[in-house]
Amino acid sequence: MATNLNFEKFAKDAHEYINFLAKELGHPDEKERVLIIWRAVMHCIRDRIHLGESMQLIAPLPMILKGIYVEDWKYSEHPPKKFHTIDEMKEEVKAIQRQYGEEDFPWNKSTEEIIAITIHSLKRFMHDEQLQQLKEQMPKELQELVS
Repeated sequence: MATNLNFEKFAKDAHEYINFLAKELGHPDEKERVLIIWRAVMHCIRDRIHLGESMQLIAPLPMILKGIYVEDWKYSEHPPKKFHTIDEMKEEVKAIQRQYGEEDFPWNKSTEEIIAITIHSLKRFMHDEQLQQLKEQMPKELQELVS
């Protein structure tokens, strides 16, 4: 049985997206930091939504980003994080950033803007209905930021 595993294409797809997100965040030359931000936001979301919803979320993502999403993931019947406000989500994102070595970088954007831009960038892979379902699971203040 032949498979079409093309690691160069996997890398290219991930690079294209991170380049896009880096520009959206206003730091096109900081791809490593942008990847840390993406990881922090997505791990925060992952730990807030149900397993089945996570599977739907990652299905259209480039292969390498799927791997980063599931990195260190622990199975749980119910989402382990229960934050209800944007401030709680921001603190969680910042904690994950610190865990991966990102601190005190001058983003020139607020954390809630960074979260909103990151979520909005998923539109590149997701149908509007999928993105809307994801947004509805986030704190109300964030739903208003992600248009």
